[in-house]
Amino acid sequence: MTVIESRASWGARPPRATSRLASARGVKAHYTGGRVDPATLTDHGACRAAVRGIQNGHMNGNGWSDIGYSMVVCGHDRAMIGRGPHVLPAANGAGLNSGHYAILVLVGSSGVTRITDSMKRAFHGARDYLRERGDAGAEIKGHRDGYATDCPGPSVYPWIRAGAPKPGPTVPPTTPEPEEEMPEIVSVGLSEEVVVPPSVDFQPWWSAERKDTAGWHPAGGQSIAPNVAVWADLTAFVALRGLTAGELVEVALTRHTADGRLVDYAWPVNRPARLHASADGRVEINLNGRFALSAANRARVSVRHSSKGEVVLETASALSGLLHRS
Repeated sequence: MTVIESRASWGARPPRATSRLASARGVKAHYTGGRVDPATLTDHGACRAAVRGIQNGHMNGNGWSDIGYSMVVCGHDRAMIGRGPHVLPAANGAGLNSGHYAILVLVGSSGVTRITDSMKRAFHGARDYLRERGDAGAEIKGHRDGYATDCPGPSVYPWIRAGAPKPGPTVPPTTPEPEEEMPEIVSVGLSEEVVVPPSVDFQPWWSAERKDTAGWHPAGGQSIAPNVAVWADLTAFVALRGLTAGELVEVALTRHTADGRLVDYAWPVNRPARLHASADGRVEINLNGRFALSAANRARVSVRHSSKGEVVLETASALSGLLHRS
């Protein structure tokens, strides 16, 4: 089953601006057109690094407001959110972006050049996500359909022309994983916007226990809380609106006891991050940290502000990387 990864999971920069896309006729497939590191076939960290590089190229080189693609899929049956649903992409060509969402398959003209079954499954996972969340229609096309380009390349395009047939399911491994290998926890973002009340104490932004791939989390909590002692690499992204211009806001990755008592700050170390709202009353921040977790000490993303107006958490997502026994 395809895992949908948040922007925070791959370390996305905040967009400079967004344009709303109410709906689309479907999706268009893309490839990079350059070299894709073969390490992306075995190391998902390399996939995330590749997507960060693409975003930097689009924002710094092309002058675009964000990465141009709606989603990026890789050989680990994962679909990483780029611009995402209901946001106009920039990769299909001038005058063509409003017709289709753009899905990049992480293959290129050298290095990784052939689409794998896992990538095909992830493409369909991304397409389903855009249909469910972004009102995408049923069309599946290639970038070259309507635009003079070789994209999505000699491996992806024939599959698209054949109707993008779905490959069979992944065969489960027949041997158990080594006992010391920890499962990766994937934490999803908010399904809807949340009002964050002013508070003297830090408040966790999520209202339900996050999901993971192995069922590690105790039910009913508001944290990332494995039931064994581990070291965890955590990444989060938070976007707030409705603040007073210039208002001080504090955001942190925090460690709490099971009953909610603050233990310490995981990032920034020993203190929260202090930001001032922009002129339009917004704050956006990426957070990254590593700390020890257990059933007793849990990870939270926490926010503190003192605005008298209604402050809305419009985007929030978090992901824990591979966990290692502490």
